[in-house]
Amino acid sequence: MPADFVFEVSTEAGRKIGGIYTVLKSKAPFFVQKFKENLVFIGFYDKALEAAEFQPESPPSSWAKVFDELRPLGIDCYYGRWIGGANGRIIYVDARHYGERLVQYEGAQGQVKDSQLNAIKFWLWKQYGIDSLMMGWDFNESASWGHAVGLLLEKLLALPEFKNKRVAGHFHEWLAGVPLLYAKTNNLPIGTIFTTHATALGRSLASVGRDVLTEAQRGKDVRVDLHEAYNLKVEGKHFLEAACAAQADVFTTVSETVAEEVRYILGKPADVVLTNGLSFEEFKEKRKLDSMVRYMRTELEEFLEAYFVPYYDLRAEDAMLIYISGRYEFRNKGFDLFIKALGRLNDALKLERKPKRVVAMIFAPSNVKGPRPSVLHNYLLLDKTIELVRETEGKEVAEKHVTELLQTVKPTTAAKIRPMLLGFKKEGELPPISAYELSYPNDAIESACRVAGLDNSEDDVVKVVFYPTYLRPGDGLLDLDYYDVLSGMDVGVFPSRYEPFGYTPVEAAANLSIAITSDATGFGRYMQSKVKNLKGRGIRVVPTVGRSDEQAANEIAMELREIYYLTPKKLEKMKEDAFKLVRLCDWATLIDNYYEAQELALKRLKQRLSEPPAAKPAAKA
Repeated sequence: MPADFVFEVSTEAGRKIGGIYTVLKSKAPFFVQKFKENLVFIGFYDKALEAAEFQPESPPSSWAKVFDELRPLGIDCYYGRWIGGANGRIIYVDARHYGERLVQYEGAQGQVKDSQLNAIKFWLWKQYGIDSLMMGWDFNESASWGHAVGLLLEKLLALPEFKNKRVAGHFHEWLAGVPLLYAKTNNLPIGTIFTTHATALGRSLASVGRDVLTEAQRGKDVRVDLHEAYNLKVEGKHFLEAACAAQADVFTTVSETVAEEVRYILGKPADVVLTNGLSFEEFKEKRKLDSMVRYMRTELEEFLEAYFVPYYDLRAEDAMLIYISGRYEFRNKGFDLFIKALGRLNDALKLERKPKRVVAMIFAPSNVKGPRPSVLHNYLLLDKTIELVRETEGKEVAEKHVTELLQTVKPTTAAKIRPMLLGFKKEGELPPISAYELSYPNDAIESACRVAGLDNSEDDVVKVVFYPTYLRPGDGLLDLDYYDVLSGMDVGVFPSRYEPFGYTPVEAAANLSIAITSDATGFGRYMQSKVKNLKGRGIRVVPTVGRSDEQAANEIAMELREIYYLTPKKLEKMKEDAFKLVRLCDWATLIDNYYEAQELALKRLKQRLSEPPAAKPAAKA
């Protein structure tokens, strides 16, 4: 039996900064339907990111009194609805000033007057052996926020409305670890669930070239050397994760891949695996999605023609459009493997003298000054030209390739558009790799493209466009929604070396793109466990674990080359197969795992409440 009341605690609740946001947002419709007003998200207050997510409301009177009690401590609570989270109730907690306030507490050498943050860090050390002395702002910020959330939960759970209620609290990642430990220390009447979406140490080891998954598979008694956390300067995060895994009523992960990792990294097996999913109600019905595919394909073709035609002719309507997206973790996310594979594909297709082009788009947010002036100018100019042709000559003529327009339209229209087509601008001899001006030199993606022989030369079959900002309306260039753009692509490639689950291939397939991922990802292994043979299917899993970079890149190149030679009819059939296969990740079936975790947590809560309380947290307000 699931809980009567659920608190979902995460710094990404109603705050789009990572994959946990997608988990919470996509399952919110099922949770809201199940628990209705008995579900409350607790998130990190970030005014800039919450603006489009939050609908403020007046809190219940008893909750308002709790908020009033916390305000003098430097804790501000904002109550309302998370619009993107199925309008579920949410409390954003702002603890910026809480960690700075001076308090007195019993330190190692007696009474100490220091900041609340240092009091919290001393408590973490004394109670749980968490060494966070040298941790930076991200740890400190989450520790202050987490302790404030712990106080909030304690005060809310003391209200009469929670008496005899079966309450579960779900805490996501180390960033929400402090409130979980607060609940354990104070024996709060809440069944605690801790989910590790990715370990801090595992991610750091992977970023320096370690094959964490292979290491984890060496044996059940093998444990990572704890000095590694200090070497990589993540000791506070690592020890906080380990403490939460040990102290939570139920410890969970998001895939079998992470389950292997946490045993090796954190020293404890997961109690339950909560496989990530998507709410397919968010995606349009297949019939409606087809129309979106056609529209977005036209938009992308127009952008790409504006990008390349000032330099040489490019038939984007005939091109195979592929992409990669994700956080700019050059090695962890496999951007290097993707680019190497593109280089091999380019070399092979050039030898075979094939006319159909491949355009690879790389969506990896970085630091930018803004769109390249020439790219923006050419895109707007072509868009205006096509709009004029559409109005004067009709839709069918407007869909002609840009180089054919002057020969196709009437003389009066040609006279109007000729000056426009002569107004395209260039930057150098070749089309740029990056569509935006970067705010730093020597970019890894641009450098890797050139090393792989991908410089957008006219004779290259494979062209590359690096889009180093979040793809969204208002980004200053395409101004299109990320999901919508995916529906206009043919193939998404995600060869991550470290990926606890991996939503990007799920999103690709859900938007009618063929998805290629690796066997190092949680999603890849999940699909392999569900489908006997994925060879030649719409979702493909390339072997990378235990393989060299060269071997992995060759595998990806071979998959892309096979797709390149598909007929248009077979390509569409394979996209539909991807859409069909990815339904194995539907929350409609996976959500039951969460209810089982809640039931287990509540059973263990009974035992915990019968035990004497542990020491109180330091400097408790």
